[in-house]
Amino acid sequence: MHTLTFDPKEPVRLILVGVGGTGSLMLTHLVRLDQAIRALGGAGLHVTAFDPDVVSETNLTRQNFAPADIGRHKAVVIVERCNLYAGLCWDAYPRTLQDGDVKGAHVVISCVDSAQSRRAIHAAFRSQPPQYWLDCGNDAATGQVILGQVRQSPARLPHVLDRDPTMHTGVDDDRPSCSAAEALTRQHLFINPAVALQAAQLLGELLLNAKTPTCGAFINLTEPLRVVALPVPEGQPDVPRARRPKPLLKARRERRPRRPAA
Repeated sequence: MHTLTFDPKEPVRLILVGVGGTGSLMLTHLVRLDQAIRALGGAGLHVTAFDPDVVSETNLTRQNFAPADIGRHKAVVIVERCNLYAGLCWDAYPRTLQDGDVKGAHVVISCVDSAQSRRAIHAAFRSQPPQYWLDCGNDAATGQVILGQVRQSPARLPHVLDRDPTMHTGVDDDRPSCSAAEALTRQHLFINPAVALQAAQLLGELLLNAKTPTCGAFINLTEPLRVVALPVPEGQPDVPRARRPKPLLKARRERRPRRPAA
């Protein structure tokens, strides 16, 4: 079991890198999570989204955008929509993440499609790393969600680059699709929603319960068993009760069955 390293009742600063196929859907899940945290007495989330891309017609089949969004920056469009829908003041930057942007962040969520992008994100952690790095990735019909820690600490959770050293080197093929039809042949229509849902579920478990027994998930839409959880590694430090953050969501008490009337 891994214990949350900060108080979830305080304002939680999240940075979302990439608002394409997975990230645009992840942002809408974060709106729901923010509402849940506020309903339970917390201060809620503040999300800052980074993505330099603009919406194209190709994006409409798998990403959370409409025809009227074509030509506008993805980050600006999707954050503006969430702000209007839920009365939020989240921020959007139509550019890549840079060193210094991560300062003060509790969680960085990366929804990028290349190892190069992950390396660039990791490089931005040098000056002041976040407390958690939640990485989301996928191929044509498979995907993974990895929750890790960048700061050096006893028995820290391995992040995505720790778990897959091949991502430290190499060049990726990020060629854009020429049409919506080609995009659909490259990727399963529902792999991005499946990955975004698992990421939101893991983050919600961590923030609402102040602990989590899992630190990731593997998704395969071509297999009967489609989701496999990644358990927290053994050897996690035992946090003293006085230092444990209080969960927002109290454990449910099982009701005793009523005795039948005599």
